[in-house]
Formats: sequence, structure tokens, C-alpha cells
Amino acid sequence: MRGIDAPELKMPYGKESRTALVKLIGGKTVKIYVYDLDQFGRYVGDIYCNNLFIQEQMLKNGHAWHFKTYDKRPEFARWEREARAANRGLWASGNPEKPWDWRRDQRNARQDAIQVY
Repeated sequence: MRGIDAPELKMPYGKESRTALVKLIGGKTVKIYVYDLDQFGRYVGDIYCNNLFIQEQMLKNGHAWHFKTYDKRPEFARWEREARAANRGLWASGNPEKPWDWRRDQRNARQDAIQVY
């Protein structure tokens, strides 16, 4: 999804975030407005389901971060700020680890393990 990043399943709040997304789109028809390909060749776009903008719902309910590096839309930043201020979703735990930091740490840990041998 363009402009947001959600916790990985193994992260705190990962399963809850996935469940929230499934409740929004599971078994339903979605519209995807493709914007671009990411660095891994995956399509990135805006997702709509039943006239709901899914990224907006995920951000407003505290199920994802605004991925500012790749998306500068001010409404995304505002929706995240509002969820943080209201301690919604993952923000209820205070200062959750960002998924991009968690993935980096996982990659580094794997490389460290390889170098030990």
C-alpha cells in the first residue's frame, strides 16, 4: 500500500494490524490505483474498498505508520498524528518500533550470525 508501513507479523501489534486490514478488505472487491513499482518490483498503489480509502483507515485507527520516506501527502502525516494523540491501535503502547527499523535489525542479526561461523 502506497504511503504506509504496518508492523510485521512477528512484531508487537503485527497480528492486530493484519486483522484490522482483513476486516476492511477480506473477501471483498478492492480497487487498486497503481502508482509505481517499488525497489523490489512490487506494485505500489492506493487501495479502496466499499468507498473507503484503506490507507486512511489504517492510519486513523493506529494500525500503520505513515511512510514519509516514500510519500509526502500531508493528510497521511495528519492521520498518523491524530492516531498517536488518541493512543489508538499500536500507539497505545507508547513508542512502538518502526517496521523499517525492525526489518533492518533482523537483516543485521542474520548477517552477524553468518559472520560468526
